[in-house]
Amino acid sequence: MSILLCLLKRNNRLFLLALMVLCLTLVPVAAWADGDIKISIADPDKPDGANYEGTTVYKVLETPTVIYGENRALGTLRVTGKEGIQEPLRQGNKILVSLPAGLSYMQVPNAENYKNYVQWPETVDGMKNQIADAPGAPGVKFIAGTPRSITLEVGNIDQNGENVFLDILFNKEDFSTVRVSKLLDIAEEYQTHPAEEVTRLDFVKIYADVVIPFDGSLKESDESLTGNFSDLPELTAKEEQAISGLIHSGLVAGYPGGAFKPEEKITRAEAVAMVGRLFPEAEQRPVFKDKLPGWAVGHINGAAARGLVIGYPDGTFRADHTIIKSEALALLQRLLESYCSPN
Repeated sequence: MSILLCLLKRNNRLFLLALMVLCLTLVPVAAWADGDIKISIADPDKPDGANYEGTTVYKVLETPTVIYGENRALGTLRVTGKEGIQEPLRQGNKILVSLPAGLSYMQVPNAENYKNYVQWPETVDGMKNQIADAPGAPGVKFIAGTPRSITLEVGNIDQNGENVFLDILFNKEDFSTVRVSKLLDIAEEYQTHPAEEVTRLDFVKIYADVVIPFDGSLKESDESLTGNFSDLPELTAKEEQAISGLIHSGLVAGYPGGAFKPEEKITRAEAVAMVGRLFPEAEQRPVFKDKLPGWAVGHINGAAARGLVIGYPDGTFRADHTIIKSEALALLQRLLESYCSPN
């Protein structure tokens, strides 16, 4: 089991709490809403993702308000040793910090910038930190980073220290602050029912929520959708503006005759082509073993070239298959992470 950092919403504000199993709750940009942000802290060397809860305790140092958008600060989580434990963490112990689906760091952690993601103060309240730099051995080493995780290793332990103090940061602008997307709202449900299919309208709504806030070339549109499609259900003004923006940008299209077919299940080709239209079309050379529809092949290849979509183990894409929730979530999460600066 991994430790989770949780935000709980009260009176339209989010408060960080430190619990044994910690859970985070979020607020949207335009309206307050409930949702959980679960930040996992685990031991990557343990097959079951075990953590250090037997030897450490977790304290949240800040209580930020979190809204959707870029450069959102989630605060700082301090890891300290439990009272009576002589050596809560040992040299060589690894720590994996993971953000949930729907979030990504502003910049991918690496060996040069990782101190924007973790700190180990020399002293706290007059107590000397056991995690300390030594000649040729930093107190904490960088191991690996992805758009939503960082893996660290305890590099040196000072036996003269009085306790362990390790600060996990989510507040350094353009580094450990995060992009928070509305993908977070549906991630848990999609993970709970991974094999369920997705309708065209549901996918387009989520796609708009992921791409419009973070892609400077896209804007919402006030142009009515009724002139484009005759079969769309009633939408909120915000939904209509977002979907209209995608349509007028050429990213989303309907069927001949003015139909959108909102309740029809979306195929893998349709979903990936929508995402692929954000980028220049790739070469028409085969990427997958099976044949792709002519109208979508360049966009699907473009998405594949950027690592946004992968095929099945047998090398096929299966364009006509309906996309399932686990696939849709993976596709849109990779799209969100593509906005994360690599260095």
